Amino acid sequence: MTPIFRRICQTLAVGTALATGAAALAQTATEWPVEVVRLDPVSAPQESYVGTVRARDMYGLSYGTTGCIVAISEDAKRMQVAKAGQVLVELDDQHSQLALKTAQARLDDLRAAVEERQLAVTASENDDRRRAEDKAFVAKEFERNQAMFRRGLINETTMEAVESRMMDATFAAEQAKEAMASARSAKARAEIAVGIGELELRTAEINHEDLQLVAPFDGVMIGFEPSVGACVADGALAGQIYDPSRKSVDVYVLISRLSAQDATGVSRGAEVTVRRGNGQTCGGVITRIDTEADLESQYVQTTIDVDETCAPELFLNEAVAVEMASAPDAFRLPETALLDGAVYIVNEERETLESMAADIVSREDGAVVVRLPGMAGRLAVVDAMSEGVDAMLDTSEPS
Repeated sequence: MTPIFRRICQTLAVGTALATGAAALAQTATEWPVEVVRLDPVSAPQESYVGTVRARDMYGLSYGTTGCIVAISEDAKRMQVAKAGQVLVELDDQHSQLALKTAQARLDDLRAAVEERQLAVTASENDDRRRAEDKAFVAKEFERNQAMFRRGLINETTMEAVESRMMDATFAAEQAKEAMASARSAKARAEIAVGIGELELRTAEINHEDLQLVAPFDGVMIGFEPSVGACVADGALAGQIYDPSRKSVDVYVLISRLSAQDATGVSRGAEVTVRRGNGQTCGGVITRIDTEADLESQYVQTTIDVDETCAPELFLNEAVAVEMASAPDAFRLPETALLDGAVYIVNEERETLESMAADIVSREDGAVVVRLPGMAGRLAVVDAMSEGVDAMLDTSEPS
């Protein structure tokens, strides 16, 4: 190995002419066995990550019943675009129409039975009223004959006849009340039957409605390729639909950016820029950060919701760049300064080299912009593969 040596030399730096004149400054430079460069912070571009556009919410379009297709919306199939309430597919409804008409006829019959029961209730109420009036009349006659019997004006036989009529009137009134209660109960049962009939009719209507596949909202469809004559099963998937204004981007971000406690940290709610291949930009907000990092790459999946005014122009699965605010302590170095994701920094006091992990911000024309927190003003090795590196490496154990 080449021994470490130091040579002091003087260099003259000429400053820019000021209003009062020019001044000369003398600076001391140190020559090392390896080529070094002083780390001066640069205005780093925004950090960029490649992401993929996807639908924020994807809904399935499924058939509600079993049947054979008799009609298709050709416009929806050709354009793969649907409007809310638009009928996309119609299934054969012959059996459904019969079931619907049968349920309606049964309901009409049950409603007629209720009306009939109402007539019976009305008749029983009228009979109860007549029986009550007859009982009241007989009761008055009984009281009058009882008074006459006590005074001896009528004999016992006549009194017994009056008592018999009183008993008959009372019994008839009680029978009328029982008949009225029975009529009301029969009407109540008829009304319950009508309720059941209405449910059966509604079931038939729902089954009939299930023969039509309707778009739930304005959206773009995926995989919608039905064919007339094809028979489908209940629950079979006809395609998918999503709201074009609700899109997001999945991107993988370095865990160091997510876990940083300073201004370099990225968190939920942070605003980013989504840039398309044609240069168009859209705003976005980080809404989700996964809880698990990739074991080898140490990247974490992050979801960004795209601005709804811009999202409709993005294509699903389109590759876009997600630009995040650059972090401080960014430096531009030759690509040769990087070795396995690290940069060699000179320890001027101990005259040795230290390996420092560097986060790559961007690459440009043989140079690389890296982030090295707290390294401003330090010296970095230009060529990490040069011969002098091994001689200067700090191999001592940390104190």
